Amino acid sequence: MLGIAIDALVLMILLKAINDDDIGFGTSAVVALVASIGTTLLAVGLTAVMGVAGIAVAGLIAAALLGVAVSALFGVEIKRSFLIGAIFMVIHIGVGILFYLMFRT
Repeated sequence: MLGIAIDALVLMILLKAINDDDIGFGTSAVVALVASIGTTLLAVGLTAVMGVAGIAVAGLIAAALLGVAVSALFGVEIKRSFLIGAIFMVIHIGVGILFYLMFRT
């Protein structure tokens, strides 16, 4: 749950910084939740098929899909929306790795 809140905050900051749009925390939380769940499912599926390289491929696919979603939902220019998607995925994967390292026993 904390990861999704961090993702929502990152998405709000990225949209404000890159496109100067103000969106609510609820809207960004829903988009971040869908992006997080989609990325996780995609990573699990591709990791089963491709191994560790599936995580990188899942990140690239999820960044592109998030870019399209941001462009469609918030009216952001397509280049900027793909930039938002790529930065978001790098931070999302970084936070996931950080949580994994922090909570492993």
